[in-house]
Amino acid sequence: MRRSDMVHAEMVEPHPTYSLVVEMENAKSIDWDEVGIGLKALAREITTVPSAGLHRPKVVISHGGTDADAGSLRIDVRAVAPQLEQVADLIFTAFPGGRYYDLKNNGILATDGDIIIFTDSDVVAEPGWLSGLLEPFNDPEVMCVNGYTYLSYDDFFSRTFALIWFFPMAHGDKRFASKRAMNANNVGFRRDWIVDHPFPRHNGFKVSCTLLMRELQREGRTIRNVNARVYHYSPRGWRFFFWRALVTGRDADRKFVELKSPGRTQRVVKCFSRWFTMSWRTTRRIIGHAGRTGMPLWQTPFSLLVGLAFYSLAFWGQFSLATGLVSDDIEIVPDYVGHS
Repeated sequence: MRRSDMVHAEMVEPHPTYSLVVEMENAKSIDWDEVGIGLKALAREITTVPSAGLHRPKVVISHGGTDADAGSLRIDVRAVAPQLEQVADLIFTAFPGGRYYDLKNNGILATDGDIIIFTDSDVVAEPGWLSGLLEPFNDPEVMCVNGYTYLSYDDFFSRTFALIWFFPMAHGDKRFASKRAMNANNVGFRRDWIVDHPFPRHNGFKVSCTLLMRELQREGRTIRNVNARVYHYSPRGWRFFFWRALVTGRDADRKFVELKSPGRTQRVVKCFSRWFTMSWRTTRRIIGHAGRTGMPLWQTPFSLLVGLAFYSLAFWGQFSLATGLVSDDIEIVPDYVGHS
């Protein structure tokens, strides 16, 4: 075979078969205009990926309602993204009252592809996202591929969130992006592994990702970070701000217990060291990156105050759980939270 023919064959080689799981935790309260943008982007991405034979990918919408909600959800999806059913088999799975990771695990059961891609209803994929997640799986050593999620912004509050959040900025943030944690809204696994190692059940809000990543590392599995980009709609509102900050702190204590030590003294010491670390990180990031978001210079001090307030509340959440002032209850998302 000529070299040019070999190159062409490599270019058109199909990806492994895949399925997608889309978490839809608050199906009855979500903004369908926003969801429609994400689902249309998902349909576009599916059309750009070479198929394996006659394989049509499954898109599993995993929601927290009942099986009876499937019909109305299908109508809603058709209304905002009719093209999705043209390129994929749309499946609805219900886990009544299920929390975030419950829905992801429940969605796994309805998939059939070699690779499972996890995303959420409140993210929007950039062009090249799906192929960027799938291509590394051509290497048989790769077990997990972690994409790049960032927060969108359009006002003072959302810019501040983008600066202090757990995701890297959209641009100019290579150092933080290189150390980013696993994002359950933008990640892929080999199906045979994730079926046997689902997201761990835990009282915390966003702890299971950390535990699953540690499990991969303990087994010596290869995790590949790639530039497969989605943007996440920014959280909104002061009630969310207060709730999310306290949960962030409680989750930090839970992670320390799971990964380091359950001793109260060590946990309390960690509260103070983390408060200092996150306060310094917040100051550095807001001063260094505010201009890139288009934030006016006069707003920067106020953004810094908001960021420091967030991690002061997080400190109190962590300290109160570490000292036993509050009990380790299951974290439930309040009804007023849209994007978390």
